[in-house]
Amino acid sequence: MERIQFYPPEILKRVMLQDAKINGISISQLTVDILMEHYGLAVATENKKALSEIIDEVIDEVKTFVKDHPSGTTFDLLTASETFKNIHMVADGKPSTNRATVGKIFASKLGKDSFKNIVIVRTETGAIKRSPNRATLYRIL
Repeated sequence: MERIQFYPPEILKRVMLQDAKINGISISQLTVDILMEHYGLAVATENKKALSEIIDEVIDEVKTFVKDHPSGTTFDLLTASETFKNIHMVADGKPSTNRATVGKIFASKLGKDSFKNIVIVRTETGAIKRSPNRATLYRIL
């Protein structure tokens, strides 16, 4: 992907920073999402959603999963969230980073608020334990 410099007026910059922070995405991702939508280049799907909406849905589904399962349960995001499972791996003929972005945002919420009782499962050597599909495993404490 080519890098393009963008110099928004200060007021636009503040609004974009706030919107990106609220949605847990980078300014770059926010800009790309807005421009793809504006130019009609966003991946056309029946239930097309912005990345920020997908993140909110995944977080809500994981909260419900955690509430409905006992402590000691091990899971990955593919198991806990139907929305996460349905994120397309390819966009515009190129690999999509949306699943990775959602996973990183979820991981940043561990140990806080609704996810205080969730930890990443680690091997005896301290490496992150992964499911057979290479997704990070989490445990409910």
